[in-house]
Amino acid sequence: MSEGKVNPISSQEQQLFWQAIEVSNTKKNASWDAYDIDEHLENLVKYLVQFEKNQLISFERVLQAKLAQLYTAEIAELSIIMECEFSKDETGYNFDAYISTDGFIYFRCWLILKGKAFFDDIQSDIQSFVSGKYSFDIGNCWAEGLLYVADEAYSIAHDNEDEAEVRDAVGEHYPENDYDGGDYAMQREIYAGNVLHKIYPRLVEEICQIRG
Repeated sequence: MSEGKVNPISSQEQQLFWQAIEVSNTKKNASWDAYDIDEHLENLVKYLVQFEKNQLISFERVLQAKLAQLYTAEIAELSIIMECEFSKDETGYNFDAYISTDGFIYFRCWLILKGKAFFDDIQSDIQSFVSGKYSFDIGNCWAEGLLYVADEAYSIAHDNEDEAEVRDAVGEHYPENDYDGGDYAMQREIYAGNVLHKIYPRLVEEICQIRG
């Protein structure tokens, strides 16, 4: 499914979204081990508090679209390489292929928190992860909290009974990019076993050496 098939997302909306992600990451230029997901998410909520409800809906809408964009076989394979059990034999590195539905959502949230430049690079080629441009702690690759930041920001400034008011509004008016139940599918099967080492040799070797 292509982003904005029914309701195109404007460049201004995307700029607002990525600015929020970037500005709230106060450790972007620090050492990789100084970054903390929870701190980033807390800063993001504080930043979003200034937004009007329509802007929060826009933020959530773009978030859901980005999550849908990352619903690809290549990103699933990146998740396998970084998270699944593996072994090594004469054929190379071999990976199990289990990915939980929720875990894959949280993994995509983590990728989005890395910012627009990384998002664009990783969509083009997942081996961009080891291009030398980026340095991340791969010990914690889930960022579930990103799913709730818009509603948390809205609740701070409003006495609302519905804790998912922003998400519900997006689901009602813009259902086409529902990251949890949208009508879209991966473009091909997901590879696993020793095939990943053959397709992404540098990525697999560098990540597996780090993972031990």
